[in-house]
Amino acid sequence: MDVKQAILERRSIRKYTDQPISDADINDILEAGLYAPSAIDLQHWYYVVVKSPEKMEELKQFMSDVYDKFEPVLLDRFKNNPATIAETKAFLKGLGGAKFVILAFLYKDDYPDVKGAMEGVCAGIQNMLLTAHSKGIGSCWMTAPMRVGMDGQLKEKYAAGHGEFVAAITFGYPAQSPKAPRRKEDRFIII
Repeated sequence: MDVKQAILERRSIRKYTDQPISDADINDILEAGLYAPSAIDLQHWYYVVVKSPEKMEELKQFMSDVYDKFEPVLLDRFKNNPATIAETKAFLKGLGGAKFVILAFLYKDDYPDVKGAMEGVCAGIQNMLLTAHSKGIGSCWMTAPMRVGMDGQLKEKYAAGHGEFVAAITFGYPAQSPKAPRRKEDRFIII
């Protein structure tokens, strides 16, 4: 798949099929995350792959608690769109039936250039999203635990001593085909 095609076609998928994902594909996705650019090559990321049925259930319960705290924000933002609230609730509480989740962390808390370090972690996440898409695997980048102040709990539960939580990314074969949202205007200038 052409890189531009992958970028333009990739969508956030919030509902997945029951089809399993091979360990080889999981490793390819992780490897792509490890080859992101990073400030002065410090490779600021730490990834935790949540895959076992027991750990997935544990994470679903945690994300269910995240939803409960996040619900007031959704009720305010989408008060005229209850379907969006219901979809978000189903996704966060059940992770869309994802086959695995990668939790991404900023490896250390004391980088002199935290913004630059964070950019490297985010570049790694984007590499993983695009690699998954090139294999027909859907994904969704989530930051809701940070939004509701539960990122510290996630860090302690899954990566104590390995930095700050950045995002949770769900993966699975898509059970939906969302359309691209309209791109906003006036978002760049060529000078």
